[in-house]
Amino acid sequence: MDLNQTEELFHGLGQFAQERMGFKKPPTLNLMSDSENATKTLGKTAYYDPQGMSVTIYTDGRHTKDILRSLAHELVHHTQNENGMLNDSGYHGQGYAQKNKDLRKSEEEAYLNGNMCFRDWEDGLKQDKPTIYNERRYKTMSTKNWKNNELMENLTHKFGLKMDLGALNEAEEAEEADTIAEEQNTEEEKDEDEGLGEQ
Repeated sequence: MDLNQTEELFHGLGQFAQERMGFKKPPTLNLMSDSENATKTLGKTAYYDPQGMSVTIYTDGRHTKDILRSLAHELVHHTQNENGMLNDSGYHGQGYAQKNKDLRKSEEEAYLNGNMCFRDWEDGLKQDKPTIYNERRYKTMSTKNWKNNELMENLTHKFGLKMDLGALNEAEEAEEADTIAEEQNTEEEKDEDEGLGEQ
């Protein structure tokens, strides 16, 4: 994984999470490449080691956003560890989230608080530093226009064709037909109302 483009994001999320969650010392972060794990549909994504106070995240084949979301989840476990919530002597084996009620609560908290921490950090980042992806959200585009643009780009790329999308007038014709139908309905309703008044 090339960290040149993403290192700032990891640091930013870590600092935001520390302020929100209140953990004292940041954990050690290990980004793990494991091609065999990556081929498993339900392979590992991340884990927290309470003794070593370290977070390990598997990165192969994953979107950076998904990796950062895993980090936020594991930072909740780190906070729980600092607060003594992970000193549970009960069952820690496979299926612990179903078999150990205290660890289940820890997982519920990590899913809720981790995801919300990530979401708030992401939304704040997009507002403070808008990107081309964020700016697109504010532009409205009809589904038809979007499909036409996609079709044009695909055809141009594959066959070298060019399309004049301005020549497509289906939307205008549909709007005219809707306007005529509305006017006819209004006239019919008006005639019915006048007929009722005469009785």
